[in-house]
Formats: sequence, structure tokens, C-alpha cells
Amino acid sequence: MLRLLLLLVPGSGLGVLISQFPRTATQRPGETMKITCVQNETSYSYMYWYKQLQGDGPRLIAQSVYGSNATYEEGYNAPKFPITRPNTRISSMSIVDLRTQDSASYFCAATEYTVL
Repeated sequence: MLRLLLLLVPGSGLGVLISQFPRTATQRPGETMKITCVQNETSYSYMYWYKQLQGDGPRLIAQSVYGSNATYEEGYNAPKFPITRPNTRISSMSIVDLRTQDSASYFCAATEYTVL
């Protein structure tokens, strides 16, 4: 069994509140886990997905801009971490074919402008 901790983290823009579902999850190896983030009162175009291993800082997985395909950081890809963006308020990321190395905290953030 893999234990995934999904953190509820306010977005990186001022006044942004994001709800993340599910909050925690335990999955079996080989399964797929889907995480959804909803901007409660904003609809910022830029949303970010992060992975944080225990004892490390967060690492950016991908940037999701509404109306475009997600842009992935080195070491991450769409087949393993597919991201959907049905509208500006919602972004979902799946983790496909879960493995032990996928055990981590995952969270999202949103901002009105891109982060350089």
C-alpha cells in the first residue's frame, strides 16, 4: 500500500483559496490516483502541481494554463501525471501506475500570472 498525503495549500496569489480533493489517500501499487483542485473564489489561468518528499522542499511537477497543454518539468511527463483543466477554476492531476517512489505529499497552487 502507498500512502499519499494531499495537502490543502492556499494558492500563491493573494486571497486565493483552493480546495483539494481527496485530502489523503492510500492506494495499492499499480492503481491510479486522481487529485482535483478547485479555486473557490477566483479563476486564475495558471495552476501548478507539486510533489514533496518527506524532509525535502516541494518540487514543481507541471504548470497548467487554461486552454493549453500542461508544461512538465524535467523528470515528469504527461503519461505518468496527466493533467486536465476543464475550466479556469478546476485542475485535476492523476498519478498513473502508482509505485513506491510515488509516496509523497502532492499539492497545487494558483496565480494570476506566471511564476518565472
